[in-house]
Amino acid sequence: MDCQPSRLAAYWVYLQLLIMTVCGLQQFSQRPQNLDVIKGQMAVIKCAVENRKGNIQWAKGSTNPIMLGFARQIPGFGGRYSVIGDDRTEFNLQIVNTDLSDDDDFHCQVGPADGDPPLMAKAHLTVLVPPTAPEIENYASGSRVEVKHTEPVLQLTCKSNRGKPAAVIKWFRNSDEITEGVVYTAAPISGDKREDATSVLTLRPTYPNDNNVNVTCQAYNNALINGPLRTTVVISVLYPPDPPVIQGYKVGQVVRVGDTVAMTCESIGGNPTAQVAWYKGSAQVDYLYHSTPEKAYNELILTAQKTDNNAEYRCEAWNLVNAAKPLSVTQTIIVHFAPTKASITGTREAKAGETLTLTCTTSNSNPAAVITWIPQGVGAANSRSRTEASPDGGFITISDIDITLTGQQTNAIYTCSATNHELGVTVADTATVGVLYPPEPPMITGYNEGEAVKAGNVLKMRCTALRGNPPATLVWKKGDVDMTEVRNMTAGNIPSLEVSILTKPDDNNAIYKCLASNRATETPLEALRKVSVHFSPTSVNITSEPLIARAGQQLHLTCISRTSNPPAVITWMHNNRQMTGTNLGHTDAEFGGKSTKNVLEFTPTSADHDTAYGCRASNLAIQESVHDAITLNVRFKPEFRGKEASIVINAGESRVVDLSATANPSNSTYQLKRGTTIVNQGDIGSFSLEGGVLTISAISKDDAGQFTIVAINAEGMSSFDFNINVQYPAEITEANAVEGDDGTSVTLKCHVKGNPMVAEMVTWKRDNFDMTRTLSSYADGVGSLLIESLQRKDSGSFTCIADNRIGSPVEKTVALTVKFTPEIDKAPEFNKAASQTGRTGRLICRAQGAPTVTFQWQKDGVNIAADSVKYEIQEKVTESIEFENVLLIKNVQKSDYGMYQCIVTNEKGEDRLPVVFDDTTKPDPPRDVEFVNATHNSLTVRWKAGFDGGLTQTFRVRYKVTDMSAGYTYVDVLPPDANIFTVKGLSLGTDYELTVMAHNELGGSDYAAVPVIAKTSNLKPKSDVQSEKEEGEDMPVIIILVVCVVGILLLALNIGLILFFVRRRKKRMERLVIANAIPNTTSDVNNSDTTSNTNTMELYGPTKETQLYPIHPTDESRSYGTNDKYTEDDYSDDYKSYEQGAYQIRVRHSGGLSDCACLGGGGQSSSASSTSWKDNCCFDPGEDDLKRVFLPPPEYGGVTYSHNKLDSPTFDHRHPMGADLPYGNGSDTDSCRKSPWQYEADAYKPSARGKGTFDSDYADSYRDQHSRYVPNGRLGGGLHTRPKSITELSERSSRPSSRGTGQKTPPPPPTRSSSKGAVEHAIPPLPARNYESTEAMPRYVPAPGSSSYGGSMNVIANPSYDGPSVPTSSHQPADPTDDMRGYLV
Repeated sequence: MDCQPSRLAAYWVYLQLLIMTVCGLQQFSQRPQNLDVIKGQMAVIKCAVENRKGNIQWAKGSTNPIMLGFARQIPGFGGRYSVIGDDRTEFNLQIVNTDLSDDDDFHCQVGPADGDPPLMAKAHLTVLVPPTAPEIENYASGSRVEVKHTEPVLQLTCKSNRGKPAAVIKWFRNSDEITEGVVYTAAPISGDKREDATSVLTLRPTYPNDNNVNVTCQAYNNALINGPLRTTVVISVLYPPDPPVIQGYKVGQVVRVGDTVAMTCESIGGNPTAQVAWYKGSAQVDYLYHSTPEKAYNELILTAQKTDNNAEYRCEAWNLVNAAKPLSVTQTIIVHFAPTKASITGTREAKAGETLTLTCTTSNSNPAAVITWIPQGVGAANSRSRTEASPDGGFITISDIDITLTGQQTNAIYTCSATNHELGVTVADTATVGVLYPPEPPMITGYNEGEAVKAGNVLKMRCTALRGNPPATLVWKKGDVDMTEVRNMTAGNIPSLEVSILTKPDDNNAIYKCLASNRATETPLEALRKVSVHFSPTSVNITSEPLIARAGQQLHLTCISRTSNPPAVITWMHNNRQMTGTNLGHTDAEFGGKSTKNVLEFTPTSADHDTAYGCRASNLAIQESVHDAITLNVRFKPEFRGKEASIVINAGESRVVDLSATANPSNSTYQLKRGTTIVNQGDIGSFSLEGGVLTISAISKDDAGQFTIVAINAEGMSSFDFNINVQYPAEITEANAVEGDDGTSVTLKCHVKGNPMVAEMVTWKRDNFDMTRTLSSYADGVGSLLIESLQRKDSGSFTCIADNRIGSPVEKTVALTVKFTPEIDKAPEFNKAASQTGRTGRLICRAQGAPTVTFQWQKDGVNIAADSVKYEIQEKVTESIEFENVLLIKNVQKSDYGMYQCIVTNEKGEDRLPVVFDDTTKPDPPRDVEFVNATHNSLTVRWKAGFDGGLTQTFRVRYKVTDMSAGYTYVDVLPPDANIFTVKGLSLGTDYELTVMAHNELGGSDYAAVPVIAKTSNLKPKSDVQSEKEEGEDMPVIIILVVCVVGILLLALNIGLILFFVRRRKKRMERLVIANAIPNTTSDVNNSDTTSNTNTMELYGPTKETQLYPIHPTDESRSYGTNDKYTEDDYSDDYKSYEQGAYQIRVRHSGGLSDCACLGGGGQSSSASSTSWKDNCCFDPGEDDLKRVFLPPPEYGGVTYSHNKLDSPTFDHRHPMGADLPYGNGSDTDSCRKSPWQYEADAYKPSARGKGTFDSDYADSYRDQHSRYVPNGRLGGGLHTRPKSITELSERSSRPSSRGTGQKTPPPPPTRSSSKGAVEHAIPPLPARNYESTEAMPRYVPAPGSSSYGGSMNVIANPSYDGPSVPTSSHQPADPTDDMRGYLV
């Protein structure tokens, strides 16, 4: 269609649109529109074009737009600009993270093309910026704006800045908007597109309408998506409080001193609430006040004092409004108080006939006090009184009285009585007026003239003066100087003054005076003493002649002592050795002493330089001395002392070597020589000699050698030879690489040097190499390593290590190459390669060889060369002889599929590997599946991956129980490329069959041909077993807590009961001791073996029915208590003979010998086995209340007693008891009592014999018939075995012996024996004591033929108890029953 435009311009636009529509011209289907966006948000300006033919782009700017380019990702602008939408029609401009620079015009432009005209459309992007939070000038949000009620106008200025557009500001009173008195302005910011907004609010606040009103400033623009921003202040209208009011004290009310006065000052109203304070005069006395929103008050609580009388208390109230002129109210207090004292003043002494006046003055009182004079022993006198106001409040009363003394009076007593009649309080003072007469002359005691006193001792002299009225005043003087440090020793009316003198040399021949005087003496009376003091010299003075001492020349030392009384004796000391000088006599010196002079002559040597010669001056009379010494300055030529002739130093080391000589004068000059050549400064770079000190800086090995140092001073010259030996670390000078053929031998060599050259200086190492195949040697600085029968895997680097123990070892690698023909890894996965078309194919060739191999790829016999288009070859060395070469085929085409060949060559030969390259396939099955590990619930297997088919492959493990027909269980392996996997959750001790398959995206392979048969472990880990036990052993915490609380309460109750019964027993024991300690008649003898008290309580005691211990005890069936350091059995043996002797005396005194053989009486021994207590004194186990009171000898007073000994392990029934008794024929104790037990002697004490035995050679303490205590058991000059009483028999088994011969132990307390057959069947309690670390504790030994109790230690037999036993070592016996022995009588 031939279309031509009309000539009419009016129809041009219409015609253009019509033409574009009809003819398919390019046109806007969506024109850009103006857009508002908040800063930071994303903006999209849309532009769409139909039938576009020309290029399209955006332009930015209003006057000279900047073209943004045709790329959809617009460069620049920080990557924020891009074009989005459909590639053909949509060209929307997207701007992310907008900012103010994006606020501009944007043009969508389409260029002309194929005759179509250009297109252009514009839109403006407006970037909105939120303003800052509004701020009211000078006030933070929430603060209070204080304005006085007298101020007419308040202006508040609110600002909200940097907004686009400018923020709109509004004011609110509480929630109501304020429209009047508001002035708003907006000002642009220079160089910025944002604006600052300001609003000024003018208020006229009134009280109370505007008090506590909230005034809010609100700012808003379109960029605030969360609503307006606000800030608020509170208007506070300030106004003064009401005048204060005082409550609580009434005007004119009278209070007394000490009364509590409470006054409350209250002020109502005011903003802020008033501050209230109390003042007394001008001083503030109370700052603490309380306030409520309506009022403020301050309560003043005071204790009335004298100063409060007529005091004005003022209360002031103020706030910020009237702070300059507070409101106030006053209150005056009236206080009554009595005088606290009355004081009499005036002369109280006079001669007979003289008249004196006494004045009585009271302290302040309100009302004024009334004074009354009361004379005692004399007639009345005239008095006169007056009253004066006191500056401290109240009144002072003054009264005078005139008194005339007579010759008949010694003294007169006057009392001043002052009374406050209002309060009924009286105070008084008394004055005694006396007649004056002089004392007698003083007397000095404490020192007699002529006696010598040692200087430094205290000399006390007392001066006493008798009579005198008033008593004399005493004064001590040394010469004419008063002594102030004296002690008043006055007794009654007799004055006495003691002086203590710390004597000093200047007290020698000093005169001490005592002066006595009173007002009746015209001149003092005196007594004096001349003191003689012995003192040692305070110092000595030593001089030297000549003044300068030289070695080898004679020297005179003179010593002169200071004054001494008597004269000092001088001796000389040097190096702790006494030397004798020449005494030159004595001269007079100060303090009446003498000075001594002595001279010492000798010839000094250099060893005397800086040594001390001491002079000691001794006063032999008082054995004191003074010492001083002179240090000699002896001049001598240099001497090299204690220098090392050989200096060993490491190379590179720095050191300071002191080669200086000892000399006087010490300023010696030094020279250093190497052989005969003088070494000047700088000749050896590392040497620096200064003042005899050789500084070596980083010495080198070439600086070693023989040297001489020469020292010269004014007295002469000396030299010293020394050697410098420089040691340096080992160095490797040569170590070359070595090659060898497979199967041959090679030797690696390492050449070294160093100082010192030590044996075994070279060693070799190589990681992961069997060094036992090598033979190393070292000689003449060469280390060799012989390697025989080389293998291809031996190729690599060996390390030569050189170490001579100086510095750090050095290392150097020596390369070994074992040459062999290349070998390619022909594993199945390397024979194939695969890739999809268009992808990159990867062919891998791995080979071993030495020396280094080269790779060549071929396809169809044609070599492949790497290029940048089709082929890329990557090569790497995985080990020293292992290499990998990868051929990458890019953009694979079907023509690339085929047979490839990898050729590997080196100087020893070549090897080839054909590789089939094809399209991707399913993977090959894994191979070489093997069992790795088993636990009680898991199995671990490992495999080798087959060919992956050219795609990423993963693996799956299947398994089942071997002897079950059930199906397989499948598990996918993670991570996908793993070739080892652990199957978990298996059964304990079960055989399983496991195998593996591979799969990729094209499918899965077959499972490995040979499955693995493996079995899980039969044993569970201990942790699993323990956790199962713990599940059944959980116990609620509340049960544990309840049991603990109940146990603690029961323990406390038991302790209380034990303490009660112990105290009760102690008191009864004391009464029994007293009752049994005084034997009178034969009846006492009989009664001494028993007691009338049958109500004996045995706390925790065993009975026949309840055995305390197992019937057949083991060595460990025992318990221990504590009782000081001794066992109670220790205490028992020492009083046996005392008790038995006393008892036998009683029997003899009663008129004949007893026929009690058990007690050693004079009767015939009985052979009857059923004898009773009354028949022959034997113990009958059936008698419950049998007991004995043990009476210790006097020397054991105050010591605790023991428990019964009948159960003691020391009691051995094999010994007869009465065989050696002097009073009877003897009796075997077994006839009275049998026991299944025999015990070992005390093994834990160094005793020469067993305690409680009846050996005839045992000697111990004994009592004769006259109650005398006979040592060693000798009665009448003979050696006696101690007889045993019934009490002793009953006490024998309670304790083992713990005391050696000759050691005397206090006796134990009296106790009753065990009751109810306890002796026959129960194991007795063991001794209560602490054992030393070196002591073995006593143990029970079963009688021959008896069986032990099951071997259980410390456990009481309990057939119903099935809990675990706690073993106890033999040296740490447990105490399950705490001895169970609380016997109470």
